[in-house]
Amino acid sequence: MKLLKIAIISFLVLIVLVFSLNFYIIIKSSKSIHDISNLKGSYDMALVLGCGIRNGEPSLMLKDRLDKAVELYEKGYISDIIVSGTHKDNYSEVDVMVKYLKEKGIPESSIIRDDNGNSTRESINNFAKNYKKKKVLIISQKYHLYRTLYLASNNNLKATGVYASLTHYRGQAFREVREILARLKDFFI
Repeated sequence: MKLLKIAIISFLVLIVLVFSLNFYIIIKSSKSIHDISNLKGSYDMALVLGCGIRNGEPSLMLKDRLDKAVELYEKGYISDIIVSGTHKDNYSEVDVMVKYLKEKGIPESSIIRDDNGNSTRESINNFAKNYKKKKVLIISQKYHLYRTLYLASNNNLKATGVYASLTHYRGQAFREVREILARLKDFFI
C-alpha cells in the first residue's frame, strides 16, 4: 500500500511538473505571437519552418506557412524568406518550399535555403548562427510558435511569431501532445 501511494504521488508530481513547464513556456512566448493584422514596423526576413511534404507538394500545414510568408512579402513586411527543413536524398522539404514560393511569385533572389533544419531546434540554431542581428518573423502554427519563440529567446534573437493556422488539421490532437513533450525536452536541453 505504501509503495502504491509513493507511485501515485510521484505520478502526480510528474504531471504537475510537465504542465507547469509547458505553462511557463507558453506564458513566456505568448506576447511575441501575432496575427498579421497586429504587426507593426518592418522586419528583415521571415523564417518558414518545414513540416512535411506529400508527393512532392507541401503538406497542408506547410502550405499555410508558405502562404503566410507570401502574404508578408507582398505586404512589404519582409524582403527575404528563409525556408528551413529536412533535405535528404529523396526527400527535400526545402526544394518543395522553394518551388512553391517561386510559383507564388517570390523571386529566387529573396529565398534563402537552410537545408539543415531537421528539427525546430536546429532551424533556430542555424538562424542564430547566421543571422543573429536580424529582426525575424517566424512562421508556424500557433501551438508550435510557443516553443519556437522560447528557443529563439534562448538564442537572443529578435523574433516575432506569426501564426499560420488557417484551417483545422487532421491529427491535431496528436501534434498537441507531441508538442507538450517537445517543450519539456527543449526546456531541459
